[in-house]
Amino acid sequence: MESARAGGSLTDALAGRYTLERELGHGGMATVFLAEDLKHGRKVAIKVLSPAFAASLGAERFLREIGIAARLAHPHILPLIDSGSAGGTLYYVAPYVDGGSLRDRLAAAGQLSIQDALRITAEVGAGLDYVHRGGFVHRDVKPENILFADGHALIADFGIAQACGESSDREPLTDPGLTVGTPEYMSPEQASGERNLDSTSDIYSFACVVYEMLAGKPPFTGGSTRAIISRQVTESPRPLRAVRPDVSPALDEALSRSLAKNPAHRFATIPQFLAALDSGSAAVPRHSPSRTRSIAVLPFVNTSADTENEYFSDGVTDELIGALARIDGFRVASRTSVFALKGKPLDVRAIGALLGVSTVLEGTVRRSGDQLRITAQLSSTEDGQLLWSERLDRRLEDVFAVQDELAHTIVGTLRDSGFAELWEPPPRRHEENLKAYGLYLKGRYEWNQRTRESVQAAIGYFEQAIAEESGYARAYAGLADSYSMLLDYRSVPVADGFERAKLYARKAIELDDSVAEAHTSLGWSLFIYDWDWPAASRELQRAIELDPRYATAHQWYAFLLAALGRFDDALVEGHTALELDPASVSIRRSLGWTYYYARRYEQSQYHLRRAIEMNPAAAETYRVLGLALASQGKMDEAEHVMRDGQALPASGAYGAAALGYVLGRVGRRREAEEVLRGLEERARDGYVSPVAFATVFLGLADWDRAFSWIERAFDERRGWLPYMNVNPIFDPVRTDPRFRDLVRRVGL
Repeated sequence: MESARAGGSLTDALAGRYTLERELGHGGMATVFLAEDLKHGRKVAIKVLSPAFAASLGAERFLREIGIAARLAHPHILPLIDSGSAGGTLYYVAPYVDGGSLRDRLAAAGQLSIQDALRITAEVGAGLDYVHRGGFVHRDVKPENILFADGHALIADFGIAQACGESSDREPLTDPGLTVGTPEYMSPEQASGERNLDSTSDIYSFACVVYEMLAGKPPFTGGSTRAIISRQVTESPRPLRAVRPDVSPALDEALSRSLAKNPAHRFATIPQFLAALDSGSAAVPRHSPSRTRSIAVLPFVNTSADTENEYFSDGVTDELIGALARIDGFRVASRTSVFALKGKPLDVRAIGALLGVSTVLEGTVRRSGDQLRITAQLSSTEDGQLLWSERLDRRLEDVFAVQDELAHTIVGTLRDSGFAELWEPPPRRHEENLKAYGLYLKGRYEWNQRTRESVQAAIGYFEQAIAEESGYARAYAGLADSYSMLLDYRSVPVADGFERAKLYARKAIELDDSVAEAHTSLGWSLFIYDWDWPAASRELQRAIELDPRYATAHQWYAFLLAALGRFDDALVEGHTALELDPASVSIRRSLGWTYYYARRYEQSQYHLRRAIEMNPAAAETYRVLGLALASQGKMDEAEHVMRDGQALPASGAYGAAALGYVLGRVGRRREAEEVLRGLEERARDGYVSPVAFATVFLGLADWDRAFSWIERAFDERRGWLPYMNVNPIFDPVRTDPRFRDLVRRVGL
């Protein structure tokens, strides 16, 4: 309707100069018409600003700035040939080119060939560089503004960007109707609302376009405008080679540098960016230390006739990861990261980009009776070149020797490739009882599934392994891990589980003090159940000393440090865990918890939203995110997130209680009490933690009943209480004598 009115008034205003033929397109900022230039007998495109946008600029400033931009003359810039104001309508005129836009090409082809993408990049870059040297910044580089004439690329809309970009009284960036810029291509500083943008902002936007030409989509997509803008500011894009393995590492690095959040870390000029793309040199070291001395051991494929032997092939993978991880100066991708790729046919170059490794080990395991065949191959992620491959036929009793042999061969191959400083992996002590070892592998296979049923099955296998080999330290550590984890998946009192977890962890340590997993399990139980901070700290630090790359030890130590208010140390440990195991949803969520306790809510929400992206079915993450939002006073958003979590099958009493807490906080007492009734119904059929009831009563500001349930949580030694001093949910009762007494009794 609005575009029809604009067309009508413009027709009257331009009578005798241009004849409007039809609308070519429109958006929130302007409408474009195809017209006939009557004087010169040529087709032109007339862009008419929307009334709201025109009002925000003012005719005088628009005409002054558009006049300056009209002086730009370059083979790869679409020129401005006219402009004006007609009855309050602001417009400008450019030649009509009929070769379509880059958006049209991407819509038709998805990804472009590398050759075509780089040719277009060079042509558009030449135009951008010319304008930057003239003191202009485009501010809206995107595929829609790249047009084609006779096959050559032209960048359009310099005039409108320049006219709007410096307006001191324009509306805030968050108003989509009056914003210059498109969320998918905005630089972080533009998305943050900064007005004094320079050429590095265009370089970021231009890099987004180049990324899209090669990947088929820009670095950040999906969700609302607000969500995309937030991702531009906070997230790093997925490596290009993860979706386009045939691009060179140098090209990927050039794009990565141009997409840096800090403008000072990008290329300073367009020619530098183009030179990096063209020459294959990104002006940074071609390989970082983490990539040159790194490997991903992909899950070995079970090729046995019996599909149940998958536990065995997974076990071989785990053993190789463990063996290689003990090599000093050699980084090994975490188990979580590599097993997330299980069954996905990816090019090794894409895997290298995803996991940040320089080599990939792949293989198969075939077991038939007591015969074992293992094939393995090592490839470079830079060019996909095969570095080494081998087939080993052995008897099953030789499986431990085969694992050591593979680890030594891999190191030898890498040494021959130029990494002479790599040390040989130390030999690993292996259990001689093959039956016990097989049962242990079955237990770890089930434990890694992370469900209540699978953890219960794991306990059975670990117990059978111990029955076969009474001194099997790793099986006892598996039991300790299982009983600690089982509490996360069952609504049961915790006393029995933690007592068993401590018993088995201590037995494992007694048998073999070098088992880091056992020290970690013991440290966690001492922290969350015994509330023995010094002893817990000793065990967790011992675990990290034994295996600095065991991510869970860093993750749980971060929780202990956070509970004690040592947030800087806690965040170091939390981020260390994340670096070691970036694919772990649990670790990402734990980091969100830690930032929540530190009251750094924006960072907390960032990590929790990332965790939800990684696993949208994990109800626990929604609960934590809702609490972080509530602590910031964003109650509507908190309720929305809580209800999303409640809609998931895995949602439990804690999620319902958190929703009741938010409802109570905003004064919707009747609805909060309905949540309480639901918890009471659950309690009639089974166990519901007193923490759930206490949470709702804290939201309702019913302090007496809240403390009554908190006392029950104390009697059960629930793991909620060690965080009393740092959990924002307790803020309203911190001055209550009952709270101070509880803090004393918990030992804080």
